[in-house]
Formats: sequence, structure tokens, C-alpha cells
Amino acid sequence: MKPLAIQTLYFALVAIWLAQSAGIAQESVASTDAAEPKPQYGGFASDDAGLQAHLDHINSLEMMKIEAGAELQQAIAAIPIESDIALTPEQEAGLRAWLYELLVAFSASGNDSLAIAFYMRGGVDHDLMKQVIAYMNSERRGFLKGDTPRDFLQAMHRETLESNGRDYYFEKASFLHSAFTAFAVQDEYTSYQDYAQTHGMIPGVVYSNKLPLQQAVAQQLQAGETRVFAQFMFIDEEPEESADFEKGPRRTPCFFRLVWDPEWVVWRPVEAFFNSQVRHAFLFYGM
Repeated sequence: MKPLAIQTLYFALVAIWLAQSAGIAQESVASTDAAEPKPQYGGFASDDAGLQAHLDHINSLEMMKIEAGAELQQAIAAIPIESDIALTPEQEAGLRAWLYELLVAFSASGNDSLAIAFYMRGGVDHDLMKQVIAYMNSERRGFLKGDTPRDFLQAMHRETLESNGRDYYFEKASFLHSAFTAFAVQDEYTSYQDYAQTHGMIPGVVYSNKLPLQQAVAQQLQAGETRVFAQFMFIDEEPEESADFEKGPRRTPCFFRLVWDPEWVVWRPVEAFFNSQVRHAFLFYGM
């Protein structure tokens, strides 16, 4: 798929979702009284010197190759959980399972079926997906085929990888600075990206997945609900075969914030962002 096709799908998704959300108050950016999560990785200024120090540091880290199996499971099991709230054993296990399944599905160990299973692990917004499928498979825009959410996601997943010149995203990872931070929030939603940037963890340009679930959760908080979140960071290295020939494989911190879905009994992504120099494009829309 050409970049224009990806952009067309992006704007189709956003347009449909915004139409569904019309008339609803936008999320507040005010500070929250919830316990402020501890910084997981930082100390770098956002100026040129800080950026270079940041790059020098992550490029010096020892990395492990991402492969399905006991070694990766043990590495993720060793990541500490820092929480001011009591997580259930199911929530703790689910948090580690989410990261393991993400890394496997989008590494050389993964495949299209694993990627789609990962996307659909918390269900999909079937009404939204049906509208997107109908829109994209119309006579005017029929460059993707698929009559079901699963078929459509698989086609879109493959086209997204190919448009970025990749077979997968994750080659190696470091969890040296990683920690799962869990906390509860009521009333206001404050962006994880805003927090990370002010703490010097992501100097440079950021590529961010703007997820519709984020605004839905913010609206629930404003309505008086309390939601449980978890966030974490790890360093990843891109595949050598799809890296820049002269610069070689590049590394970036990968930041994810998840919210616990008590109905589906799973963690679901509400924020994801990376250094824009290392290409990542996930299909979390409608999830």
C-alpha cells in the first residue's frame, strides 16, 4: 500500500470515530490528585547535548534478541511492578502477558495470525470496524479487502508493515530501566506523553499513536468512575535488514500506557509513543 493509502485509512478511522464522539466534551489537561507515577527513565535534557547523551546511553545498553520462549518470559517476569494500589494476581499476570505477546507478535517469532490475535485480545469495536470496512471497500476506495474485522485487520496489518519496509518491528530489547507502574485515577486524565516529555525521557521528535480509547476513558473519569492504569517503557532495536544501510539498526524507548478492562478481564492500550526515527505503526484503532 502506498503512503497515501495508509493516510486515507487513518483519516477514515479518525473521521468515523470523531463523528461518533461529536458533542462530547474534550478531555481536561488539568493535573490529577492521583498518586503521580515514578519516572522510569530520565535525567536527559531536551536540548542537543541531552539528546546526544540520551542516544549514547541507549546505544551502549546490552540488548537481548526477542524470541518466543522461556528466556523472554523470564526477562519480563524480572521487571519490577511499582504500585500504590493492590493489583490482583490476574492483573499482574495479564500485564506481563500483554508485553510478552506484543513483543512476540511483532518480532521474527511472530506472524500475521499472532499479530491479529494480539489486536483482538480485548475485543474490537465491531460497529466502528464495520463502518471502516464499508468505507475502505467502497467502489471508490477498494484497495483493501475483508468482510470481517479479522480479515480486514490482517490485510491492513500486512500493508502497514510493507509500507514501512518491514516484516516486523522488534529485533532486540533492553529492560534495564523498565518497571511496570500501576495506579488508579479518578476525575481527570493526564497524558503519559506529557509526563514523559517533562521528565526528559524522550528528547527529540516523538511518533505517537492517538488512540480513541484514551478519550473514552477520559470521559469515564469525568463521569466519576475510577480506572486502573499501568504504564511501562523498554528500549527496542529495529531489525537490521530493514534499517538504514549507513546508520545501521536504531534504538528507541517504547512507551505504553494500558487501562484495565474489567469486562474483558484484559489490559487495553490507551497511549503508545516512540522516537519518530524508528518506525512503529500499530493498529490499535477500534480496539
